Amino acid sequence: MSEVKRLLPLAGATCVAMIGLGVIIPFLPFNAKDYGADDFWAPVIFSTFSLAAFISTPIWGALSDRFGRKPIMMVSMFFSILSYLWLANADALWELYASRAMAGFTAGWMATSQAYIADITGPENRAKGMGLLGASFGIGFLVGPLIAVMIGFDGVDYSLPYFIAAGFAAASLIVTIAFVPEPERHRQVSGRKRLELLRDPVLARMVGFYFLISLMFTAVEGVFAIWAMAKFNLGPQDVGVFLVYSGVIMVLVQGGIGRIVRKRGESKVSILAVAILLAAFVSVPFISGPNGIYIPMGLFALAMGLFNPAMQGLLSRCAPEGRQGGVMGIAQSGASLARVGGPAWAGFAFREMGADWPFLIGAVLLVPIILFGVFATRRAQGHAESLKAAEGEVSA
Repeated sequence: MSEVKRLLPLAGATCVAMIGLGVIIPFLPFNAKDYGADDFWAPVIFSTFSLAAFISTPIWGALSDRFGRKPIMMVSMFFSILSYLWLANADALWELYASRAMAGFTAGWMATSQAYIADITGPENRAKGMGLLGASFGIGFLVGPLIAVMIGFDGVDYSLPYFIAAGFAAASLIVTIAFVPEPERHRQVSGRKRLELLRDPVLARMVGFYFLISLMFTAVEGVFAIWAMAKFNLGPQDVGVFLVYSGVIMVLVQGGIGRIVRKRGESKVSILAVAILLAAFVSVPFISGPNGIYIPMGLFALAMGLFNPAMQGLLSRCAPEGRQGGVMGIAQSGASLARVGGPAWAGFAFREMGADWPFLIGAVLLVPIILFGVFATRRAQGHAESLKAAEGEVSA
């Protein structure tokens, strides 16, 4: 069986879990506002999950290196079910945030699934494997909001989508137990702390670049709903439709990312993605009607679909042998920290400066970030090739 085909059970379990997450996303900011959160604190509901994930992700990565990928995925998925059930029964604003914090603390399956791919794929197929995982995420964020749109929003009991999400999380756990095997190659645990990996300047730059771009992506995710409401008086059902549209684009892009990377290389693909992201930010202030939203949303989805698997593949190839779990855990933790800061700074700019200002600020910041990314990814590409050559000499 080919390396990519061996990933299909994992991709299926991930897809099912992400469908559940996608179901609740259109509801969360509006649910928070119903409990009294303002336009700054409503987007911070997303930051709550991410702050908890930032704290816990390196721990899950280390545990998966020591005890295996599958057991850690199963444990974290079980607690995800409990967090959704708590969310469904929340009757106060603090419970809404606390249940999302619990979900973040137990989201170790995300980083562990990336380490799983690094375990069973060679360097030539790693980007394709990451693309398959990214496509699973994309399908989840396509089908989940589609289910949310079908549920409807007028007078709906918020507990309904949360119970549905718990059901999908349970289904993901069952798929993992029944069909996802433990990788044959088990990583040896090093005595070095995970953060010591950042003493390698190549890895440090790559993690920093990944963090900065994640900060930009999550800013959009955090304020999009309230921006659409403020600019064009759109409601949550409209937001769900745009999320479905974005999900379609991400699935199409990530389904073919392996071919793109093999032809162009991870470094060039990641920089192209950031250039597309810059174009999306610049286009937002020029939108004159609701239909114009499809342009930046399409560009955002295209950029994300290209960037994430290319960067994850390059990061895993830069990791020392046996340390993919630690490296991916640190990278995912940095992305989680960005998901804390992204909605927060964008929400602050939105409330204090105006609806378009998060996008204007983002466009300005992306210019130096692109220059830094060109330097970081080119060095990383060369470093990965050196590691590959060294491994070939050892095996010979």
